[in-house]
Amino acid sequence: REAACAEERAVAVIAGPGAGKTKTLITRLLYMLEVRKIEPSEITAVTFTNQAAAEMRSRLEQLSGGKRLGKQMRIGTFHSICSQLLTESGRTFTIADEGMQREFAEKAKKKFGLKLSAANFLRELSLLKSGMGSGEEDAAKVEEPCEDRISEEAAAFYQEQMEAAGVLDYDDLLLEGLRLFTDGEERPAAEADFSYLLVDEFQDINPIQYQLIKAWNQNGRELFVIGDPDQSIYGFRGSDSQCF
Repeated sequence: REAACAEERAVAVIAGPGAGKTKTLITRLLYMLEVRKIEPSEITAVTFTNQAAAEMRSRLEQLSGGKRLGKQMRIGTFHSICSQLLTESGRTFTIADEGMQREFAEKAKKKFGLKLSAANFLRELSLLKSGMGSGEEDAAKVEEPCEDRISEEAAAFYQEQMEAAGVLDYDDLLLEGLRLFTDGEERPAAEADFSYLLVDEFQDINPIQYQLIKAWNQNGRELFVIGDPDQSIYGFRGSDSQCF
């Protein structure tokens, strides 16, 4: 109840397994709409799975006029919300499929004589884009040759191929979504949608997602995050429970 009703500028809720974290976030969402009468168009709820987003929408639909509320509110994953924002800003783009990404990775490997597999190239590239540092830096720490690690030049060449093909990968979605709020003097029209920002599974965010949260809500009224640092299991893809 305290978490659902709190009206401070920023609220972080830490709770263990089975404590009802997602239910608490949904309860807060309903309380904001029904009791506090906050405009749904000013609320954005971020989940880590499409299934969780669907659950939120399902709960909303149980309210009177719930379908209308669901359409006015942003509910989705970081990737789906960034995709919406880019589309609304007039950007047209296509997401590169796995085959195209592997093809570009193989070309970068060949050009720069890298020994790592295409899959590992793409994994390290994803960490680099997520703000986790470069493979070259890691290699330097152990004083080993960089030929089997991704280099900044190889990453840049891969990205040039992506741009030439007019495609984005899922990490690019987040990076381009962040640029909407950090580049230029004009703020996006969608900024008001983040006046009240709620984030589920906060322990699973990576550095770029952390920057997105700060950028989205920097001029907002309330930020609510919920999660469990002890359940942070996605370190291999850049998540960091230190976000708390």
